[in-house]
Amino acid sequence: MSDQMFLGVRNERLYEKIVVQIRQLIEDGKLQPGDRLPGERTLAQTLGCSRTSLREACRVLESEGLIVSKPGGGRFIQQVDQNMKLEYRFNTVDMIEKTAVIYFLEARETLEPKIAELAAQRATAENIEKMEQVLLKMEEKLKHPEEMVEADSSFHLALAEATQNFVFVSMMEANLNMNRQVRKQTLNSKERYSQSLAEHRAILDAVKERDVKKAIETTHIHLLHLRKSVLGIN
Repeated sequence: MSDQMFLGVRNERLYEKIVVQIRQLIEDGKLQPGDRLPGERTLAQTLGCSRTSLREACRVLESEGLIVSKPGGGRFIQQVDQNMKLEYRFNTVDMIEKTAVIYFLEARETLEPKIAELAAQRATAENIEKMEQVLLKMEEKLKHPEEMVEADSSFHLALAEATQNFVFVSMMEANLNMNRQVRKQTLNSKERYSQSLAEHRAILDAVKERDVKKAIETTHIHLLHLRKSVLGIN
């Protein structure tokens, strides 16, 4: 196997480009089951990327079952069923995106229960009215699927505003913006969107009741369902 088959990669999110390139080499038969990939340092230099980007790409490829790491023995191409190749082309969320979005989910699972807790303690009448209006808009957006994500995001931002802490608002806005494309894919069914709407309503009810424990619990439930939707778990 020659290092010449690998091409240098540039621009941001390099690990995605590495994943795509190695997938293509496997599909083209240039990388065969049992082939050992070049050592990490050598391959990173050949690709023109950092070893960190290469490791991230390998984690994605391992999660797809395309390569396997053997302690002390390097990384090897695995035997891949043709149906498997087709399968991950049609996943609701591509495995590349799943690897990236899991970090955003972890951040939200840490951040949002605290936001809900503080909102239940600090929300003003104006905050509650704004969240009510957002939910009414979410109900209306059921008729306009292309606008569902924007309405969903608006609720989370309004909830963050109810903490009276601008840092939480900025952090939530940044997370939602980075995660927007995956959210479009996970909220593309009316069933999931309706479920999300009901979960938001439960969170708001807890805030209105000033029930801190319930606010935290309903937020955990919402994020659990979001995680399952992203990862394709029924």
